[in-house]
Amino acid sequence: MPRYFDVRSTILLVVGYGILPEEEDRPIAYDLKHLINTRGRGGDRSAVVLTDMWVMNQEMAEFFPVISIGGPGVNAFTAQIYEELPVAFTRDQQIFIQLNPEGGKRAAVWGMDHRSTRDAMDVFVKDGFLDRFLDLVWHRD
Repeated sequence: MPRYFDVRSTILLVVGYGILPEEEDRPIAYDLKHLINTRGRGGDRSAVVLTDMWVMNQEMAEFFPVISIGGPGVNAFTAQIYEELPVAFTRDQQIFIQLNPEGGKRAAVWGMDHRSTRDAMDVFVKDGFLDRFLDLVWHRD
């Protein structure tokens, strides 16, 4: 049976295209995918991991909620959105979580290097930013 991706329930997890982001950020994205799929409780709500090149070259991508992983130097999608997104959390100008807590369907989680990107993702999950994002995009109460 073919799998379909619904713009109302599928979250795109975007990593940069290239050796470093594929090697360093893709595993972080797959960990996040597992968490999101668990919170979706096996239903239609899920996540899919793909590269910035796909998102930037597909017209349909603009309709999906997106979490971009990796900084603007390694992820072209983060570079495209980070100046517009409010900073929801930062620590020592090393880790950044960007999203609009009032609405919107874009988030960027990144650090100045691989270790700080992983630290940013830990904060994103443990401090409730992920759940707030899911509440917004899945319209959960």
